[in-house]
Amino acid sequence: MKEIEVKIVGIDRERVEASLSSLGASKIFDGYVETVFFDLPDKSLTAGKNLLRLRKIGDETTLTLKKFIQDDVAKVSDEYEVNVSKIETMRLILESLGLLPILRMEKHRISYALRSGVRVDLDKYTGEFSHIPDLIEIEGGDVETIRAHVKLLGFKPEDCNSWSTFDLVDFFSRKKVES
Repeated sequence: MKEIEVKIVGIDRERVEASLSSLGASKIFDGYVETVFFDLPDKSLTAGKNLLRLRKIGDETTLTLKKFIQDDVAKVSDEYEVNVSKIETMRLILESLGLLPILRMEKHRISYALRSGVRVDLDKYTGEFSHIPDLIEIEGGDVETIRAHVKLLGFKPEDCNSWSTFDLVDFFSRKKVES
């Protein structure tokens, strides 16, 4: 499946939720997300701008491989995902195959679905990454649809980032060190 999304960092969560409400968005998730990213010892997955993620959202656990295609206007990737019944067993399988956990993250996420097929996730990282400001991810079927929803939510195209999670962490880790 192709994934096309943008991130907007430093949002006013209440304003965004009011905008989503006025657009008739349906809340489809409100809870915590636990994620562990894996890579090979030579870091060839992340060097190739790809990621392998084991993630628990609510009661559901998924293993996802994202192969990044482009990241100019929006982050575009081929995404392959499978449900996993036991997160700890899957972690052990990955580690037994020589993959290493390289990053662990937790965040509070509220997800909305719009009738247009666009999904909007409001994220607030916790723990080690709590210094990252509130953000939204807007995911849709094509860049034009995403851009239209960026405007509907009161943002401008220049507010959008095509960052991966690793780009986001790197950017705000550097800012934290500079402070």
